[in-house]
Amino acid sequence: MSEALSFDAFAALTPINGLRPENQRDLYRKLAPRTVKAGDYLFRAGDPNTECLYLVDGEIALEDEAGKQIKTIAADSDAAKHRIAHQTPRSVSARCLDAVTVIGIDNSLLDVLLTWDQTGSFEVTELTGGPSPTESDDWMTRLLQLPTFQMIPPGNLQTLFMRLETVNFKANDVVVKQGDVGDYFYVIDSGHCMVTRESTTHPKPIKLAELGPGASFGEEALIADTSRNATVTMMSDGALLRLSKEDFRSLLHRSMTRQISQDEADRLVAEESAVIIDVRLPSEFKLKSIPGARNLPLYLLRMKLSALSAELPYIVYCDSGRRSSVAAFIMTQKGFNVQVLDSQALSDTTA
Repeated sequence: MSEALSFDAFAALTPINGLRPENQRDLYRKLAPRTVKAGDYLFRAGDPNTECLYLVDGEIALEDEAGKQIKTIAADSDAAKHRIAHQTPRSVSARCLDAVTVIGIDNSLLDVLLTWDQTGSFEVTELTGGPSPTESDDWMTRLLQLPTFQMIPPGNLQTLFMRLETVNFKANDVVVKQGDVGDYFYVIDSGHCMVTRESTTHPKPIKLAELGPGASFGEEALIADTSRNATVTMMSDGALLRLSKEDFRSLLHRSMTRQISQDEADRLVAEESAVIIDVRLPSEFKLKSIPGARNLPLYLLRMKLSALSAELPYIVYCDSGRRSSVAAFIMTQKGFNVQVLDSQALSDTTA
């Protein structure tokens, strides 16, 4: 952190002043002040609010959607001790009246720290699963920026972070092998991995994807309780964070899987407020399906996600709830709003 803002001044900001000193110092070390020139906007009304911003130097004007000035905030004012227009989404625009300096803190990270500290929890440096908190690309911040982890209640996050285990690998190490029993969910902290798959028609491994920091894998075998459907090999030295099958199911998967009844699904589809997707095989879909459903088999889901609109809510289903749960997890990881059709309602509908 540069001298744009002293530690004492940072610790006096609201709600930073509600954190333990240890966590204040950890956040302070990670700060990266940025300068914005006069006339530019820090954000505009309607923008998503992913970080809390504090004005460190200069002066800004807050404007409504029509561009009318509502108020001004100077860096030396009491108002600058609070987060700038902290609504979600942003209700106003923030225009720089001169060159300004601001600092930003990830909303999810701050929210979790506030929750932990206010419930008598531990400091960031006690999260022994990850690398040193002085590293600029902090593992916990990266995880909290993933849609997967943003859906988890803070209480579950605290337990999850404590149970994440860091495992170091060398280049060419096999992390998971196709056909093996699934036992862990992995998140890449550093390094890169290659995903390959073999088949009876293609005994030579086929490259499916390359994964880098922040990417995760291993969830399908844990959710569906099946063997690994691909091999993941390290392309370089690296470190992975892993979560046991039991912890994954109790802390992560259940938090992300939202059920919906048949009646509610019918209502949303009738109102064109949701799209229903059948993740079974085309042959199963052809034999029997829910009226109005689109068929997107689970094995094609990852490749076809880019063709789906992230603006629409989705309802996924299969004949048992197993494949649809995997589909919902995959889609949620990519930021989609997804619910799983209740398996009992599904059996009544497709029987």
